[in-house]
Amino acid sequence: MIHETINYTEDGRVNLQTYIPEVKGGPLMPALISCPGGAWTKLTNTEGEMVALTFMKERYASFVLSYSIGDYSEFPNPLVEIGWAISTIRKNAEKWHIDPRKIAVAGFSAGASVASMSATQWKNEEIASKLGVKVEDLKPNAAILGYCCNDLSTIFDNQDDDLVIPEPGKITADRTPQIDIVNYVTKDTSPIFFYHCRYDEYVPVKNTWLLASRLGEQGLPFEMHIFQTGHHGMSVNNKLTLEHDPVDPCVTQWVPLCLNWLDQLFKD
Repeated sequence: MIHETINYTEDGRVNLQTYIPEVKGGPLMPALISCPGGAWTKLTNTEGEMVALTFMKERYASFVLSYSIGDYSEFPNPLVEIGWAISTIRKNAEKWHIDPRKIAVAGFSAGASVASMSATQWKNEEIASKLGVKVEDLKPNAAILGYCCNDLSTIFDNQDDDLVIPEPGKITADRTPQIDIVNYVTKDTSPIFFYHCRYDEYVPVKNTWLLASRLGEQGLPFEMHIFQTGHHGMSVNNKLTLEHDPVDPCVTQWVPLCLNWLDQLFKD
């Protein structure tokens, strides 16, 4: 495995960790970038390395993006950083034996907002110019969203006593318009795979079908799975996350379902 850290900021605060299988010959690998959650105030390990290792086992070149959180999360920083990660992989695709046409961004909770911003708002000439790349280099070929907030009003304007509202990071405290993903779906939006648990106590499940509805209105491809059991933050929910959560036999199915979806989407 090629395991190294590539820094975007000089202090290493924003970086890309690689989990790349060392292969010789054979088909080029697809790639997956995981963006951990943490309510924009921290980054969780179970939604970073655990995801990377799970997909690496399936012959994905895997990556974990540590993006801007807290006061650094002001827009457009996270969108710039995920664009940097995608373009970095494309730049190094030959060296890492990666197919540059098969790069997926995956995110969980706050990290899903980073992935969904990338899927819907990648076409940004200013960011491309800042990074010194073509705008097409910023586009993810697919996005995978786990329990993503796609409309902040469902959380901060929600009067449901059962909803847990964590201390927000700056991007959410500012009610940044671009984080309301439902308002940014266009014909250029990447295909999206969703998974959510029905009784998510942090992000109401309606966030998933609100975004799916917008994708449907545009005639765009997506796949959606809502599980009756489970709760917020279950990540890949396999043996790697046992200390965090016992394996739920229903929720754990999202990974093979997602792999099947990606196989069909990336079929040559």
